[in-house]
Amino acid sequence: MTKQATSTQSPGDSAAGDAKGAELREELSRSKEEVLRLRDLLIAKDAELGSLKGQVAQLEAGTARLLNLVTRVRSLVPGSVWRAATGLLRRLGARG
Repeated sequence: MTKQATSTQSPGDSAAGDAKGAELREELSRSKEEVLRLRDLLIAKDAELGSLKGQVAQLEAGTARLLNLVTRVRSLVPGSVWRAATGLLRRLGARG
């Protein structure tokens, strides 16, 4: 024995169901648009972050080169010369 499925919806329910379905499709469409907008925003922020990380890496590399240069110069010049130069710079700064 097989049971036949019978619809319990009246014609008025069908119209309400169609309206509800149209509402849900519209809401789904709006949600998809919002997801795409947020995805694009995330991609843009990720690109901006990558660019800034590149700039930081360049600055760090430049700073490392300068620190190496200062270290080399300090190793070549005796400590007494550094002390004299520091004292002279302090006196010149105090006058200004």
